[in-house]
Amino acid sequence: MTKRLLISLSYIFFFTVYTLAQTQGPNVIIILTDDQGSIDMNCYGADDLYTPHMDALAASGVQFNQFYVAAPVCSPSRASMLTGQNPHKAGLPGNASSQKGHRGMPSEKLTIAEILKAEGYQTAHIGKWHIGYTPETRPLGQGFDYSFGHMGGCIDNYSHFFYWNGPNRHDLWENGQEVWYDGTYFGDLMAEKADEYIKAHKEQSFFMYYAINMPHYPLQPKGEWRDYYKDLEMPRRDYAAFISTIDQYIGRLINTLEEEGLRDNTIVILQSDHGHSNETRTFGGGGSAGPYRGSKFSLFEGGIRVPAIISYPQEIKAGQQRNQMALNIDWLPTIADYCNIESLPDDIEGISLKGVIENDTESAHKQFIWKSGGSWAIRQGDWKLLGYPQDNSGKGTLDPDKDLLFLVNIKKDKSEMTNLASQYPEKTDALIKDYLSWEYAHPEDIPKKKETIKHKAVDRHIELLTPPHGKYKSKGAETLNDGKTGTRFYNDGQWLGFEGKDAEVIIDLGQNTLINSIAVSALNNPEAWIFLPRSVELSWSDNGTTFSNAIQKTLEPGLLRKGILQHTLRIEQEDIHARYLKVKVRNTGECPDWHNGKGSPAWLFIDEIIVN
Repeated sequence: MTKRLLISLSYIFFFTVYTLAQTQGPNVIIILTDDQGSIDMNCYGADDLYTPHMDALAASGVQFNQFYVAAPVCSPSRASMLTGQNPHKAGLPGNASSQKGHRGMPSEKLTIAEILKAEGYQTAHIGKWHIGYTPETRPLGQGFDYSFGHMGGCIDNYSHFFYWNGPNRHDLWENGQEVWYDGTYFGDLMAEKADEYIKAHKEQSFFMYYAINMPHYPLQPKGEWRDYYKDLEMPRRDYAAFISTIDQYIGRLINTLEEEGLRDNTIVILQSDHGHSNETRTFGGGGSAGPYRGSKFSLFEGGIRVPAIISYPQEIKAGQQRNQMALNIDWLPTIADYCNIESLPDDIEGISLKGVIENDTESAHKQFIWKSGGSWAIRQGDWKLLGYPQDNSGKGTLDPDKDLLFLVNIKKDKSEMTNLASQYPEKTDALIKDYLSWEYAHPEDIPKKKETIKHKAVDRHIELLTPPHGKYKSKGAETLNDGKTGTRFYNDGQWLGFEGKDAEVIIDLGQNTLINSIAVSALNNPEAWIFLPRSVELSWSDNGTTFSNAIQKTLEPGLLRKGILQHTLRIEQEDIHARYLKVKVRNTGECPDWHNGKGSPAWLFIDEIIVN
């Protein structure tokens, strides 16, 4: 009798567990790589890479071949994916600061984690964050029950210090508390934490945001993979080794899911946050966009078109490819669809991909708009128009006058090497009109031709007393008095950029001259951490050695936040007779309190100093 009772109870227990397994919502894991190039998986065409686990993941589900992120830089791309909104609506159009105490994406924004948590899911963040560094904007304040990783943009993988700008600082946290694992490879730590979390939560539905910090600089791949790729040239060698290091961790994660019997009922999504980097810190490159133009920071395809995969063995047929346009903002409603969540906030802009995934339906995205730094783009069907395009990939040159508006037909020219704007002016105008109807567009976003100005300082000797940043030194000091104005885009070749420093010049007019005014043109683009100057100061001299007391023009209070993109500060003074003019343009110094980069060095960009 007792034996029969035990058998009956055991049957009931196992039947209950089996029933729960059948009715439990699917687990969800988003694997986000960092700065991985558009084709940098073997299954996407990179024939010099070894990525068997990524390839197997693609083969087990759906591989997207026209998948975009909403921004070509880290923070806004991540914010848009987690909220299902474009970065501007998500409240983080530019990179968040990597310093503790600095705000990021507003805490009132709903994330995938918060939506799934409300449905009973356990939620975990493991890896890179870079969406805010205050308690309310870190993972525990954005819907995650558990968090392990770094809060800033990057860390050394062994010391876990942020070395990009000083002072150097340790950046490794677990559940809001600083933790130390000196000398332990960060990738191994992530993998261990992910394994532990899966095993500890296998009886519950969970969501894991597994944000791998690779192949972002510093390039520190595992030694075995450096040996494997020893015959490749740098920087591809270390970049490739980093990609295979990532692949190894993805294989380990999938293996853990299989060992715990969770693989069939787990949605696994894999994508890169944007295109590959050409920054100095990554030895000038290493990644590949294949046939596409552009890279990180660019709105050409190589900056925003990324590898993307979804696998869910229980529901999604294996071995499929999709060529429809899809976006990272679509994951939130897609996940909700597969998790049977019927009600979502009205302001989510993403569209569920379930129909595309299961029935190969047409893309629901007829149009999408990007705006990043000084650039913008609109994609409508096969047509794409870029305003103030930039391209660090070296695949082509951009004419600073003719290519400020750049029109392409993606279907006919995926390389984006030929500008069709002058051939199709009606299409260009129509796309401009549609862009300007977007709530985050501004009339000043539309490029204007550079102007030629005659004034008394044109082509006179000019000396820079403070050097500009090496990235934005343009042609040198002479760009400030060459008689040509810059557009409102800081990369157009006319602007000098100063990071955290004032700009100071001396102009030699050649002879004693009557002066009544000077004007300095400056940019304001807080999204790119560029701000109007605090003030402009003018002093003068007959001999170039002894200068008068300075007169000053101060910026009007509140002007920084009015959305103005280009502004001229003018000093007027009656009857100055002098040969030498000293002009000092004062940087705001630090990003203001209301900005995400509060306390970090502010950028100052100046152009033509007009003397009359």
